Amino acid sequence: MSVQRKTGRTVRAGVLFGVAGIASIVAAGSADAQLAQFNGVYAGTQTLTTDPGDHNYSQCLKGPFKRKMTVTDGKIVYTYNPTYDGEVQGIVSADGNVSGSVETSSGGVALVGKIQGDAFTGKVWSIICTYSLDLKRVP
Repeated sequence: MSVQRKTGRTVRAGVLFGVAGIASIVAAGSADAQLAQFNGVYAGTQTLTTDPGDHNYSQCLKGPFKRKMTVTDGKIVYTYNPTYDGEVQGIVSADGNVSGSVETSSGGVALVGKIQGDAFTGKVWSIICTYSLDLKRVP
């Protein structure tokens, strides 16, 4: 009889773990679908900010510069300086908030912003320059 009880418990435990596994796969699939809504290439301008609190130095180039950001399954790659292959990598959350950063020899570069519909607005900055970003998803 104890063999039947152990076998019954094993089967029930296996069923419970199987159901939990399926639920986690469905939830992950749902999260992937939420993030996939942002997939695409966003192109637009990077322009030096005029906010005095940003402490932009005279060395900062004003722009506007044409730039692109690629979003794939919740991950972003933004090329802030194509001349030197300067890229920020980061993430986009299910509500469209974007954040990323990269360490550089001069201290690093960070990016924040939000995707709403087919538009991304945000900022990218280093220790000496802060730029506003206005990008639109390319069809």
